[in-house]
Amino acid sequence: MAIVAKNLRFSYGNKIALENLSFEIKEGEFVAVLGPNGAGKTTLLKCIIGILKADGEIRVLGKDPRKDKEVLRFISYVPQRSSISIDLPITVAEVIKMSSKNFEEGIVEELGIKDKMNTLFRELSGGLQQRVLIARALAKKPRIILLDEPFNGVDILSQEKIVEMLEKIDATVITVVHNVNPVLHAVDRVMLLNRELIAFGKPNEVFNRENLLKAYKAEIPIVICEEGLAHPLYGDQHG
Repeated sequence: MAIVAKNLRFSYGNKIALENLSFEIKEGEFVAVLGPNGAGKTTLLKCIIGILKADGEIRVLGKDPRKDKEVLRFISYVPQRSSISIDLPITVAEVIKMSSKNFEEGIVEELGIKDKMNTLFRELSGGLQQRVLIARALAKKPRIILLDEPFNGVDILSQEKIVEMLEKIDATVITVVHNVNPVLHAVDRVMLLNRELIAFGKPNEVFNRENLLKAYKAEIPIVICEEGLAHPLYGDQHG
């Protein structure tokens, strides 16, 4: 297994962020994590890499990330773009080389940023910046890649490029999403979270009226696409 959690719990002071969370993610799976604001999605990613020390049991590639930092060599983490400083006068190539000096050019080609390598990172659009951050994460050749809201403020073309790349890589992919629909056709399973685990499984198993109402405390319409997948329509709700 890539990740195993049993009775995971984390609190910020007296505020419970995650509780009684148990799940298993197989190596090579593509998993989307969603839920309302404050559901504990980002907290979960930080518990997986050991930034936050959760109670309960967690194993990442068979090791405890709270104690064994060696496992971090095999993990790439892409935080929300809004949390990353873009003021430094560094080029796209320099950003990617922060992860690995010997990155594969095929990564930047597929993400459509090869012609931007000498451009200052801060001069790029939000969508291109996100592609660069994905390239930096993949340059490490991780066994697990964690992404926090990779599609926020990102144009449709960049969303498609990112999803296509994530589908191809030989790694376990776990991405927190505001809106699951851009990635829905690519994922193996979806995790619906609201401090506790509401549901975890195939999209059509998870997305039903009962589960969405329990997670969001509101009625979320569901539309079935031509391929037969259930798509929740959030409107202005954060997912």
